[in-house]
Order: sequence, then structure tokens, then C-alpha cells
Amino acid sequence: MDFTITGLRPGSTVLDIEAPRLGGVAGLDPDQQDLWLQQPDVDDTALDLAALAISEAQNAEASGDRFDSSVLEAILELGNAARTEGVRYELVPCTPGGSRFVLEDAACPRIRERISLIPAPSAAVVSGQLDEIGHDQGRFRLLLGKHGTLPGRLDRTVLDVETLRPLWGRQATVEGLVHFKSNGQPRLIEARRITTRAAQDAIFEKLPISIASGPRTHTTQPVAKRLRHVDPMILWGAWPGDDSIEELLAELD
Repeated sequence: MDFTITGLRPGSTVLDIEAPRLGGVAGLDPDQQDLWLQQPDVDDTALDLAALAISEAQNAEASGDRFDSSVLEAILELGNAARTEGVRYELVPCTPGGSRFVLEDAACPRIRERISLIPAPSAAVVSGQLDEIGHDQGRFRLLLGKHGTLPGRLDRTVLDVETLRPLWGRQATVEGLVHFKSNGQPRLIEARRITTRAAQDAIFEKLPISIASGPRTHTTQPVAKRLRHVDPMILWGAWPGDDSIEELLAELD
């Protein structure tokens, strides 16, 4: 969703907006439940999703799929679009039951502070049954037995979608960057390497967890030294590369 609005003047500015329903513009995509982290309704519009995201951004307990850094940054752009103080944006539906939101520029500093509460993505290794759910989009799902499931997508700069085809329905080990929700739970893994699961990969059959929260920081510690101080599931920054999992695990001994 993108708006370009010009000619704003002091006072109240009312814009009438018509938005098509997702089911009418996206075909059957909203019906593919496993393609979405949080499935939209086919009768929703992009404005409905925006309203839900803005409401969640202003909820102190928010930790859902709409509460992530890219969504928050987009909301901040809207809040600061007028480049003046005292601005209030309000979406008022013209039909019963439609979504609404209120966003004041005064809320933007609080929203910006909350971006730092989302744990930074971290490197991880996860093993489970590869359940392909969106070949064209490079999306998949890992079934981790009693530990639940983890959505994933390919890093298309490293892996081709054909990587998924021979591994569909089989046990596989995925190395990649895990993106987290604000509560520290994993949102998805962005895969940079996928291989057939080896016997010793059983230790990776669990959901990754965030090893830190709060402001994002960077470290210059050598990889070999850093590996000895973290959970073996979190092979922090050691790949993608040519080292095998066995070689990386040896660094922990």
C-alpha cells in the first residue's frame, strides 16, 4: 500500500479512499493458509491490514506477526509524513464493521522505542521434516515433532527454489537467519543452506530462541571464540561458508 499526497494545508483534510478486497486482486493467494504467517481475510483490504498493524503497534503487549520492524518503520513514515507537529490520522470506515485506526504523531516516539524491543535476527541451525508450501515463492515449513513448526523462506541470493524439490517431505537441516517476534519467539527462518538431515543433526530439532533482547548490538569477537559461549543451536555468524556442521560442532568441544 502506498500513498502520495500533496497540497496539505493547516486544518482538517479529509480524503475518500476506495480499496479493493484482497480476494479480488490477489486471486486465490489469501486462501492458501500455509503461505501466510497470519492469514488475511479475503474480504479485507490493504487498509484493513494497515489498521490492524497500527493498532498492534500501539498495544504495549503486542507480539503478533504484524508487529515487526519493517511494519513499524512504515507506520512511522505515515506518522511523520506531514512533517509538522500536532498531526492526527484517522481511518473511518464507510461500511459497518470496517476497520478503523487513529494515529497521532505524538505516538511515533513510543513506536520507535519499541523497534529496539524486537530481538535482532540471529544465525541458527534447525532440523525437521521439510514441508514445502510455496514453491514459486521459495517458502516452506519445518515440522519439528513435539516442538511445533517453523515457517521458512529461501534467501534467493544464495539458494534457488529448485533446492526444495528433492527434499520435500524428507528430514532436512536448515541453516539460516532466524527472525523473531518481540516476545522472543521465532517468526521464520531465512534459509541459506538446506541439506539432507544427518544422524547427528537431531540436537537441532527444536525451535530457536532469541539469545538477547533489547537494543541491537554488534560484536567483533572472533567466531571460534564466540561459539564456545553460546547454545550449540545458535551457530552465530559462522556460515554461510564451506564449514560443515560437524566442523562447527567440533569448535564447541
